[in-house]
Amino acid sequence: MKVGYIPLIPYCKLGDQRVAERVRALANEVRGVLLERLGPMVWGASVSQAAWALEELEETARLCLMTTPRPEPLGDAQIEELRATFGAKW
Repeated sequence: MKVGYIPLIPYCKLGDQRVAERVRALANEVRGVLLERLGPMVWGASVSQAAWALEELEETARLCLMTTPRPEPLGDAQIEELRATFGAKW
């Protein structure tokens, strides 16, 4: 819940300028992105905050992969309710 929405950025080779442009465009809207085939990239006001966000993201992914059967994603109305409740931009 603290990390919020993590968009997937399609694969580009390492160092491709398109990745930097996509991250820059999202930087004020989200706390991180998932680079397809490369992994997560997170940020925060401090190194500690970024590390906590990465830890939460990894733990959430681990729990998701361990859950059988996997729950269906939340619907638009449920996500909007969470946004309103927690004042999330995502």
